[in-house]
Amino acid sequence: MTSKLNSIVYLPIEFGSREFDAKALLATVLASRGYSVAIGTQRTLLHFIKVLPPGIILFKSFNNFHHLSMRMGRKYHNKVVVLEEELLTHIEKRAIGNYCTKDIFTLVDEIYANSEHEKAVLAEFSGGAVPIHVTGNARVDLLKPKYRDFFKRDIDAVRARFGDFVLINTNFGTVNSMWGMERVKEVHVECGFVNPDDPESLKAWNDQVEFEHLNRAAMLTVIEELSRRRPNQKIVVRPHPNEALQHWEGVFDTPNISVVREGSHLPWTLASQLLLHTSCTTGFEAHVAGKVAMSLITKPNWITQSFISNRLNLVFTDPFEMAEAADAYLQGGPAPSGTLSVADAESYVWNIGDNAGVTRLADLLTRDLPRPTGTVPFPRVPPSPISDEQKSKFGLTFQDCADVFTRLIPIVGGERKLRFDDVGNNIYYLSPA
Repeated sequence: MTSKLNSIVYLPIEFGSREFDAKALLATVLASRGYSVAIGTQRTLLHFIKVLPPGIILFKSFNNFHHLSMRMGRKYHNKVVVLEEELLTHIEKRAIGNYCTKDIFTLVDEIYANSEHEKAVLAEFSGGAVPIHVTGNARVDLLKPKYRDFFKRDIDAVRARFGDFVLINTNFGTVNSMWGMERVKEVHVECGFVNPDDPESLKAWNDQVEFEHLNRAAMLTVIEELSRRRPNQKIVVRPHPNEALQHWEGVFDTPNISVVREGSHLPWTLASQLLLHTSCTTGFEAHVAGKVAMSLITKPNWITQSFISNRLNLVFTDPFEMAEAADAYLQGGPAPSGTLSVADAESYVWNIGDNAGVTRLADLLTRDLPRPTGTVPFPRVPPSPISDEQKSKFGLTFQDCADVFTRLIPIVGGERKLRFDDVGNNIYYLSPA
């Protein structure tokens, strides 16, 4: 390991609404231990890594778009680690393998895994080429009772607008993409997740397309049927961050159905009476948070089998049966559940129970860093062009981010006073004051 490391951790972020809260929790734990943390939009942070003080960089994905930055990070004396966020709730070996891009096992110093199961599969694919550590995921910790007050203000605001509502979280980022389906396929090829020369890889892509088309049609049926059964029931449809909102305009013409995508999805899940989804990670998150969720599977296949949410939530194959079950629960019926126990689920998500992923992550991230003796001096990030797409992905102002840390710091605790600075271009610096 390089001797040039500073006591600083880099946390690049792609989608602010989906990633920032959990990364901010990790940043707060690190800063409370005396380490400095640079957090912000991944494009800018990784672009300037060659002129920033060497530390440890936590990448969020195996995809090919990060490979050059991984090489640059190591070239300029950083330690490079990766935790593939998309594997948080995938449990099938085939699905995990689809995310293992060419060369990923030679580009990083360590891989962090969400579970023992994921570690074993990655170890098999890598042939032992890179150390793999089980860490869990800070996204899971944030859903536990210890951090529930962090969301209280946002939950109260959502409930003030919609009262008791049913939440529909969609995940049609391929067939309903803001970029168009052909461009999404091109991006998956460029990322290394689809190999156009491999018939099995192309079949997996086509399976995904069919999966989303069928699920979208079936979920629209659920929404319309539930609205018919309960005309006074508020129903909120929240599209995935990759979906084009304009594709939802005019889809519903009843006043009790709203299409909304604002801020983090977690307060919406926590504020809802019931969550309905089509094999989505949010169903798993709802389970961790103690909320009732149901999953719709129109055509069971290897994709649906890979989502742990389909083991933890009650599953339906018929949209009318789902609507009927949702209606029954909302009328006061018993809370349904899936077939997987928490004890068994821990083999797939290490910190779904009592284990603290954020603590394990902080321990591993700082293991090779020098003992902090004060704030690591950090330069202003030079101005650089940021596309509208990149701006919309991150979507958070300095004040938005500062507000998150203001709410997290008292919950995390610690004796250190922390300082939060804007260092330019949607890059922010959390450090001991």
